[in-house]
Amino acid sequence: MISMAQFHHIKFLHQVERLSQREIAKKLRISRNTVKKYLSATEAPTTIQRQKIYSNKKEYSEETKRILPIIDQWLEDDLKRWGKQNHTAARMYQRLVEEYNFKGSASNLRKLVAKRRKKLQVVFIPLDFQLGHQFQFDWGEADIILQGRKQRIYLFCIQLSASRVRFVRAYLHEKQEAFLDGFVHAFEFFGGVPTEGLFDNLKTAVEKILQGRDRLEQESFLALQAHYLFQAEFCNVRSGNEKGRVEGTVGYVRRNALVPEPGDQSIDELNDYLREWCLKEAERKKVPHSKETVAAMWVKEKEHLYPLPDQPFEACKLVSCQVNKTSLVTIKTNQYSVPCSYVGQVVWAKIFVDRVIVVAQNQVIAEHSRSYERNQVVTILDHYLEALLKKPRAIRDAHVFQSSDIPDVFRRFHRKMKEQEGAAGDRKFIRRLLLHREMGMEKLTQALLEAEQAQVYRYEVVHETIQRLTYYYLRPHELTKEKTPTSLLDYKVKKSNIAQYEQLTGGQMK
Repeated sequence: MISMAQFHHIKFLHQVERLSQREIAKKLRISRNTVKKYLSATEAPTTIQRQKIYSNKKEYSEETKRILPIIDQWLEDDLKRWGKQNHTAARMYQRLVEEYNFKGSASNLRKLVAKRRKKLQVVFIPLDFQLGHQFQFDWGEADIILQGRKQRIYLFCIQLSASRVRFVRAYLHEKQEAFLDGFVHAFEFFGGVPTEGLFDNLKTAVEKILQGRDRLEQESFLALQAHYLFQAEFCNVRSGNEKGRVEGTVGYVRRNALVPEPGDQSIDELNDYLREWCLKEAERKKVPHSKETVAAMWVKEKEHLYPLPDQPFEACKLVSCQVNKTSLVTIKTNQYSVPCSYVGQVVWAKIFVDRVIVVAQNQVIAEHSRSYERNQVVTILDHYLEALLKKPRAIRDAHVFQSSDIPDVFRRFHRKMKEQEGAAGDRKFIRRLLLHREMGMEKLTQALLEAEQAQVYRYEVVHETIQRLTYYYLRPHELTKEKTPTSLLDYKVKKSNIAQYEQLTGGQMK
């Protein structure tokens, strides 16, 4: 079929310039039959007309008709599977040849599969969310440079569906405590809580998938919902498109906020940066199909959010553990110390993103910074002082005393006391360590440094320095220069009144 320009040229040469069909064919170098055909045509060769002509192809061959139902069934089954594990046209061809003795060509089958796949495409409905009604959540991954080393991090991504405002926070893992902690910071950032949240079927939220959209949810996740008063809705299995708002956010954040790879000294620094980036994006971006910025729409949406509770949710994982003979509890692969009086008891550990708190009888008995390394022993000196009083020789090799958290002056001072007083020096040094409970570690360290500078290591002398630093030291009364006598003979001492003593003894002298 000729183009519209050629059709116009033929008509013009015949009607205006009065050329014959033979002359037009010779001039345009086309067939005389083609000229005759289009001079007698009633419709111009438009794009639609060309599609009608070229689409009128012959019916499928008998061989193709035989395998059409099989292809359609495979394509329908693929809609129920994970999108990354579906049939390709090449795999279909291979199966048809091996299982159904297909005689057709691979190229024709590829065209056929592409055409049949278009007919099965899912139809999406445009949505317009109410203010304050819904948020969508998803995890993402990215690489950063953390303390000079490349580190894979996990991005907690959440977006309000109406105003499109985003909140992103980085974590070192996707565990339950990070999942819960992200919502505490997100709701604080948003300034309130939407009515509903849309989630994937992630293990930190869902314990078991039931019939339809019913889910058996994790107890800690239900506690989060009860605290902030929102309801969780879950996508169909392998249907991430149902939360399309936040699906795009994950890639957008990775490409725009983390390229090039940021270099930070801590996760806290990175999260401060991500928070500021979210605020700037809200000011810069506009809500689709609206002239308002995301920040302006966010201000309106805040009025529809449920207010935050008085206290934030305690975002932790609660586990029960037993204190072993070395006064340690095991959490994951690491061990954390508790006071030695709890040896053998069962206690509760609250595992937060950044710390571990140990509780017994509803009282906090220990708190540690959380270690993300493996097979580490995290101890606090105070937890072992009572045990060290009973076994003072153990201070020299105790793990807790070798910790980098203990100032070097403690170890130097202990060696000197050991040299000067022998075995008694161990016990006296531990008694001195107990003083930190009254005066604090900082002042105790200062006292030991002053004593070391004066090269005084005996307990009695150092104790006076400690009393002075803690304001328990009683200074002698100082007289002015005018009142200070120059000779001892000038001192006047008041004599005792013996009559007062006689009154106390009933007049009898003993």
